[in-house]
Amino acid sequence: MVERYIKDSGAANAKWVLLIIFTALFLLDLFLVAAGRTQAIDMAVQGAVLGLREEALTTIFGVITFFGNPLTMIALCVFIVILPSRMKIGLPVALMTAIGWFAHTLLKSVVARPRPDMEYWLVNESGYSFPSGHANASMIFWVALLILIGRVLVLQYNSFAAVLLRIVFFIFAALIGLSRIYLGVHYCSDVFGGWMLACIILILSFALYENLWPSKWRVTYFNPEWDAIPRNAEKKRAWRKPSKRRAQHEPVKFPKNRSPWKIPPPSS
Repeated sequence: MVERYIKDSGAANAKWVLLIIFTALFLLDLFLVAAGRTQAIDMAVQGAVLGLREEALTTIFGVITFFGNPLTMIALCVFIVILPSRMKIGLPVALMTAIGWFAHTLLKSVVARPRPDMEYWLVNESGYSFPSGHANASMIFWVALLILIGRVLVLQYNSFAAVLLRIVFFIFAALIGLSRIYLGVHYCSDVFGGWMLACIILILSFALYENLWPSKWRVTYFNPEWDAIPRNAEKKRAWRKPSKRRAQHEPVKFPKNRSPWKIPPPSS
């Protein structure tokens, strides 16, 4: 249903437009960083953030940044991979995160930008600064997770929970990136570059996921195998969203032999 509307309206091309925008922003940021033209804005943001430091915020951002550490990200990826839903959610998210980690590690070696002065650090770090690995990897992990889990919740007719989860996960991923500026180990241009790189990897990864991942493990709104059903038969589908009046009295139930990860096929 949803994907059919997307195809008909031409909105499917929106992701490629976004890819071009994010790529252009990343390349612009990369060029400015390599040319040393971000120093003014980096220093201005750093000075403003340093003025906000206090003990309570330092503790909070210290905890938040912990969830973007390499060992923490590895542990989270291993955890979601061993869950029963690993083929539908865990493995795709882990692979996307691994791709992002490889990409930003390679770029750090190429750009070789030094980190801010150690006198501003509130945590110990090593390596180069651009792009921020915490901002990049955490954005990929949490956004990929919120997209796939959000789809599952939508398929179970729980749109409110899907929206709430997506907002919480996105804010948390953004806070991990911002914590790196607060803790003094990254410039704002490093974090911005990490976010743009993450958006590029997410769009490309989900394009591959939608086309190459086995359909039986793919979490989608619509199964292409049912696309041959006439459109005038959509109202007769057994799996359509119930009306508000019906939903108040009859909870949605999936057949016992069907997985809630996919929409049940239409009844004959």
